[in-house]
Amino acid sequence: MKVFSLFLLLVLFSFAKEPSAFEKQSGATKKDLSTLQNSIQSLNNVIENLQSQTDGIKQSQEGLQSLYESQSQKLQTTANKALTNEQEILALKTELENLKKQSEENTKNITLLQSQIKEMQALVVKTQDSILTQLEKLNANNAPKATTQESKKPQDSKPKTFDKTKQPELFAQAKEHLNAKRYKDSKEILLWLKSLNYNQPEVLFYLGEVAYLQKDYNLAIRYYKQSVGLSEQGKYIPTLLLHSALSFKGIKDLTNYNNFLEALIANYPKSKEAAQARELQSKNSNKPKSTK
Repeated sequence: MKVFSLFLLLVLFSFAKEPSAFEKQSGATKKDLSTLQNSIQSLNNVIENLQSQTDGIKQSQEGLQSLYESQSQKLQTTANKALTNEQEILALKTELENLKKQSEENTKNITLLQSQIKEMQALVVKTQDSILTQLEKLNANNAPKATTQESKKPQDSKPKTFDKTKQPELFAQAKEHLNAKRYKDSKEILLWLKSLNYNQPEVLFYLGEVAYLQKDYNLAIRYYKQSVGLSEQGKYIPTLLLHSALSFKGIKDLTNYNNFLEALIANYPKSKEAAQARELQSKNSNKPKSTK
């Protein structure tokens, strides 16, 4: 606007000093025209300069607009990330709460299981103590009779000797003799191993097996008792309990017979011997009582 006003003033000024008809061709008129042209050129220069400044301002404005849009986009991206992070944090908090509840539940279950295990262990110990007590009572009741019978048997005195360097092989051979019903050969090796204190719990068990298969039930019970007294962890224990029960039945002691069947089922419920014990109990319950 300032440039335009200046231009108008110059034009008015030039018309105000217009020469007369006689002075049109004078030097003063040409000078004024030249001055006017210079002024117009100056105005053009000013206009060009202002146009250049205007273009620069427009470019700066466009740059600022681009920067604004870029920063605005970054700000929006940051806001979106913050929202996403907040949602993830809330999800993690929920998951942690669920894990805490699950951990507390697992702790309760573990405590309950530990309590049940202790109860089962106490029951096993009680049952094992009961077995030993029953065997000891039976041994005490039958002591004179057993002594009389054993005095006739030389197996515990001066057993036949074998190669001491082959004790494991001889033990395996004794079990083979037993399976083949060569009871005498099996007994000789087992008594010799017993005298050397070789694998006492299992050797005594197999001596009990020899006596059981020969239907010497009192002697079988004696060996079974000695075996259990030394160890209760052998794989043969279910068989020992079953044959102990049948040995008691063989000497007409039905109370201990039933007690040992119960002990076998309670302590080794998944064993094949426990299944046989259940069958025996079932047969006993289905057997009609005799009437006198």
